[in-house]
Amino acid sequence: MQTSGIVGIIGLSLVVLGILAILLGVALMMRQSDQGNTEVQRESKGIILLGPIPIVWGYGKKGWAVAIIVGITLVLVWLVFRG
Repeated sequence: MQTSGIVGIIGLSLVVLGILAILLGVALMMRQSDQGNTEVQRESKGIILLGPIPIVWGYGKKGWAVAIIVGITLVLVWLVFRG
């Protein structure tokens, strides 16, 4: 068997495991919210990179500063290695 075949099987296995992990997480969240006694609080946080411009949302003041530093760092890494 060729090396590329093994790498392809490993890659496909990781994708399938990732999808199963997401489905399991969603099922567990739905099960917890259906019990009624627990209050579920959902938050949205993230960074979107539109070309060289990072857009940050959902963080508190300290988290926002960390997220913007990470965003700027990613932009700088992109600028260094894009060529």
